[in-house]
Amino acid sequence: MQQTLPKLNILRGYQSFTTVITNGVSFKGTLLSVFVLKDMNKKDLWVGISVPKKRIVLAVNRNRIKRLIREAVRRNFKELQTGAVEKNIGAGIVVIFKGDNNSDTRRLKLQDIEPVWIKIQQQILQAI
Repeated sequence: MQQTLPKLNILRGYQSFTTVITNGVSFKGTLLSVFVLKDMNKKDLWVGISVPKKRIVLAVNRNRIKRLIREAVRRNFKELQTGAVEKNIGAGIVVIFKGDNNSDTRRLKLQDIEPVWIKIQQQILQAI
């Protein structure tokens, strides 16, 4: 069993991120904003994760939040992938951490992020 997202499914590069963000459809949750751009020519899903430096200043905390988001996405990626395969489309997905002003980000856990991701993932599957 693979414990990471496959390298083929990781969105990389500034240009790729900006293309998805500017041209894609947005979905908002309490902790996350997700942008999705459908690609009818390709049949894969690509996921990119961003945690803004303005929101989380320390790199240690930013990297921890990225790991938590990546794990939440990885755990539920098969459902998203099968939904895209059934509809025969590909998509670029950018997940941006927008945080919550009331919570301490150092105490953030996977149990806080995963339900938000699952709710947004269901919206994505209905939209594509």
